[in-house]
Amino acid sequence: MKTGILEAIGEADLRRAAAVNAALAANDRAKFLFSLLQMAASRAAHPDQPAADLRRERLACGLGDESLDEVVPGARAHGAWVMIPHAPAVLARLAREVQLMAAPVEGGGFDQRLAALLAALPAVGDELVDPAAIAAMTRAAPAGEDSLHQLVMDLHKALNRLQTALAREALDGAAVYGLAEDDRPLVRAFMAGLNRTAPLKFDHPGLATTATRAGERLVIQNDIGTTDAHVIVLHVEGLAAQLTYTDVHPERLRFLQGMLARFPVSWGAAQIRMAAGLAEGAPFHLAIGRLEAADEAELRDYLAFLGSRLVFLIDWNRARKALRGFLRAPDRLAVLHWAAEQEFGHRGFLELGGERLINHAIESAAGGAMHFGDRLCDVLGDAAAAELVRFVLRTASEGLRARQSQGLIRDRVCAELRTHFSNEGRRLLGMAADHAGLVFEIATLVRDGIAAAAAGEGGMSRRARRARAFEHDADQVVIEVHEAVRRRPDHDVMLRLIEAADDAADQLEEAAFLLDLLAESGARGLPLDRMGTLADLLVEGTQEWIKVLGHACVLGTDAGGGTAHEDADDFLVAVDRVQALEHAADDAERGLRYEAVQQAQDFRQLHLYAEVGRALEEAADALNRACLITRDVVLGS
Repeated sequence: MKTGILEAIGEADLRRAAAVNAALAANDRAKFLFSLLQMAASRAAHPDQPAADLRRERLACGLGDESLDEVVPGARAHGAWVMIPHAPAVLARLAREVQLMAAPVEGGGFDQRLAALLAALPAVGDELVDPAAIAAMTRAAPAGEDSLHQLVMDLHKALNRLQTALAREALDGAAVYGLAEDDRPLVRAFMAGLNRTAPLKFDHPGLATTATRAGERLVIQNDIGTTDAHVIVLHVEGLAAQLTYTDVHPERLRFLQGMLARFPVSWGAAQIRMAAGLAEGAPFHLAIGRLEAADEAELRDYLAFLGSRLVFLIDWNRARKALRGFLRAPDRLAVLHWAAEQEFGHRGFLELGGERLINHAIESAAGGAMHFGDRLCDVLGDAAAAELVRFVLRTASEGLRARQSQGLIRDRVCAELRTHFSNEGRRLLGMAADHAGLVFEIATLVRDGIAAAAAGEGGMSRRARRARAFEHDADQVVIEVHEAVRRRPDHDVMLRLIEAADDAADQLEEAAFLLDLLAESGARGLPLDRMGTLADLLVEGTQEWIKVLGHACVLGTDAGGGTAHEDADDFLVAVDRVQALEHAADDAERGLRYEAVQQAQDFRQLHLYAEVGRALEEAADALNRACLITRDVVLGS
């Protein structure tokens, strides 16, 4: 536990117990550092032997410095000396840990012994250490002699005696001191929530809890993780629970407040404080939240829920930063909130390498879809990127808790990412199908308008306005596809496809506009009949185009199952039918021109006949081009 921050926020009731617990934790770290130095010396003396891997031991004692994993493998003999990577930092850390052990122990001559032994620590130059000095420092000294290791063992015994004097018992994992009987259900409620989610921290240290009674109040303290200014202290008096929370990251404070929003906690304004020796001199934020519970049941529910949330604060800021290359800021916060609510958390993701886990999957699955500097959200889109990251957090957490191999978990992430990238093609085909539906609506308006004109009915102006609105909607689909292809240049063929189909929409809308003018000219007879035939071919062509895209979407998924052959045949038949209708449209357009030349009342009417026919024929050509592009895409995949 963290005596410095408790002193800074005035929690004197816990200071003595916290100092003893902090010293006992320092004992574990000091013994690890002794082992590290001994293994390094042994490695230098026997380079032919495999280097010991102490990473698990390092994590177990609460040391997060990954550079310590380089100490043993990098040790080398250098004449009569031993070259040990990071030796000055290791010895300085060892000195600090022993000083922390000695802090709560009074008397017994420990201060004088500590000063003499620290003064005798070996001088280190260029990471060169005298192996005899390592042996002298790490040995258990015989009677009449002393060593730093002997001092650590003696301090450990003294600390155990102090802890025995302070602590009466452990209650569901919490060290408790002088509790009243009414305090026990509240401590148990808090610990029930904490213990339920604590496995989600995996190998990370933290969540040690202390509880005691101070006057009329129950005081519960939890050290959360390893950051020295990151703790919570709860004061419970009657039905009121006052939470004091300190953190160097104001964003994480807001995250906690968001998690507790289901309870009526009133928060005062956060304060910024400084304390010597804490957080490397950086300011820390202190916030106080108070709950006035309606009854004992609500109080216990709150304590249990609060305890269950603490694991999601460990390494939260690190996880938020790890997701910067994949999500925008609001989505990063939303995903971390989701992971906490679903009780997957983010620690499994960090255990498996954090951003490296996703980057490895991108390298394996993205191919040419992503380039250096691209963010996942810019390539897949915000929603799809957030969905993928949620999958990664869930899969990492569930996989590690089920003791699945890291290789299997990474493969599952790669497979999911590959699915997201392949889904983009199907999504764009779906957008093309939406666009095709709009083209069909315009073609239908043109056909119905020609029939109305032949019957001497009106309403073409209204149809022309509707056609214009449909064409505008089609343009919006093209813009969306263009933006998607900008993110995913590997799907540029879909832009060519939708642009070809949009030429059909443009030409049909142009035909609707010209048809309005033609109806005003009093057109009648065979030219309109020929035009009607051409429009019928366009309506049928758009229907077949919709079928082409529908079958293409099915062929692009695994949903076809045993009917894949039938789907492929239906797709090819629809493609062939669009081509046949395009040829028929050519003939129908020539028939229209012939009748127009024979029966047009004036040059104005002849021009309108010709332009409507040209627009319809070019619409058929555009559908055929789009259809052939789709055929190449499907057959090529």
